[in-house]
Parts: sequence; C-alpha cells; structure tokens
Amino acid sequence: MSKGSTSPKLSDMQYRVINTLGTGAGSTILLIADKKTSKRYALKVIKRADADDDIFIAQAQHEYEVLQKLNHSTILKIHDCRTRRRLFRLSGVDLLMEYVEGKTLDEVEAPTLSQLVLIFLQVAEGMIHMHRRGVFHGDLKPSNIMLTKSGRVKIIDFGTAWVRGHDKDRVQGTPYYMAPEQATEKVVDERTDIYNFGATLYRMFTGHYANVGIPKVGEGGARTKIRPPISLNPNLPAGLNETILACLETSPERRPENMHEVKKKLSAIAKVMGLKETDVDILADDE
Repeated sequence: MSKGSTSPKLSDMQYRVINTLGTGAGSTILLIADKKTSKRYALKVIKRADADDDIFIAQAQHEYEVLQKLNHSTILKIHDCRTRRRLFRLSGVDLLMEYVEGKTLDEVEAPTLSQLVLIFLQVAEGMIHMHRRGVFHGDLKPSNIMLTKSGRVKIIDFGTAWVRGHDKDRVQGTPYYMAPEQATEKVVDERTDIYNFGATLYRMFTGHYANVGIPKVGEGGARTKIRPPISLNPNLPAGLNETILACLETSPERRPENMHEVKKKLSAIAKVMGLKETDVDILADDE
C-alpha cells in the first residue's frame, strides 16, 4: 500500500453482512458493509477446526503480507488481517479486502478477440508491477482474473505467490496452467508467470487447454508439443499466435525475457487491430 494511505481496520469497524459471495478451500467470502460509511468490502473468513486447516491459515496470512507490497489498479487491494483466538488458541483469520463487483474471466460470456487483447494488456501491466517488487503469482489462470463492471481487470488470489528471497519448498499451481519447472523443480519466478500467462491466453483464445498433462523440462520446445492456437481459432492474428507459443516454450530460457517484452508484443498486436490500450469502455458491462 502506498505511504500515507489509510486502510480500514476490522478492529475499528462495525459492519453488517449482506450476503455470501462464495466459498473455497477452507474459507468463506462475505460481502459486508461498514455501518458508518456504507462502503462495501469483501471479508474472507478462514476457520481453524483442526491442524488440517493450518495450510489455509498460512496462505491467508501470506496473501496479506504479499499484497502489502503491491499497489496497482489491476491488483486486488487488501486492507487488514485479523487473527482470531479462542481460549488462547488460534481459531481463524479474517482478511478485509476490496470488493470487486464483476466476474472472473472464465465466467465472462463469449468475449471477443478485441476484448481479450485489451484485458490481457491490463493483466500484463499488473504482472509487470508485481515482478518489479519481487512478487510472482505462480497460479495465474482465468478464475484468478476478474473483470469489473467498468471494464477494469483485477488479479486475485495471491495465497501461493512467491516473494523473491523466500524459500519455496513445495509444488504449487494448477496443472492446466503450470510451467514444467513448477512441477519438477518447485520453481516460481518471472518465467513461470510468463508460462502461466501464455497458458491462460491459450485457454481464452482457443477454448482449449495448452497443458493436457504437465509438460517435462527438456522434452523440446512447446511448438512440438502444443497445437498452434491459430489452428483452433483461425481468426487469431499471426503475431498473437506466435506470442502465445513463445510464452509456452517448455524451456524457460526460450520464453520472452520478461513481461515488458510480452506486453510490448501485445501492444503491437492491439495497434494492428486498431485498438487503443485506453479502450476499456468496450469492456464495460452494459447491464
């Protein structure tokens, strides 16, 4: 969070629960409203019933620490983390987060090619920001990208993100989008995020998964293993087809060097298509 900004704190807030937004692994997400200001927030509630829930508690605390390092319009803001105790034992954790009214990318109905290019330009901007700060998402996929009603992107779910300099001792990620080295070497870095990004592009532009199983390092380039996206969607510009395949190279050193390079390619594609990066109005929900 930026210096000088004031974030709401759960200890100072009286709120009412409006409804349940969703449930996930070990958590429930509630839509709440501050009784004083009427401002709405998302409250992620993680309860600890036994030792099996410790992983969810740790992920929630980790997500809070990670998001404190980031401050970008395309990244979900997190305001507070409250630890709950009962009889001197940890009973749960609450995360107070920005409420995003919208849909995840896999819930958006029939986005056009132009809309997707504009969406992924925003995603690339967010990833550039996090990489500058030594944060690597490690689990980018359509369900972790939200599109607000105003057409803005929000990248969510940093519970398994890796911070440069920290230990990484287990495999994390989603097999359909995971880079080979994530599965074999527990690596998460800028190049694995680029692979995750490419796999997400592939899914959204073709309707198919790039990974049927986890590709193995050293088996050759992705071009010999993955069906070219343009063969599944003939409307893809050739440059976009090449960019997706470049991100999906199985050898990390053969992928684009960084997200700046990927965004530059997407910007060039958008220009050829007659799109401006500020054209988010065409992504807005008309309802």
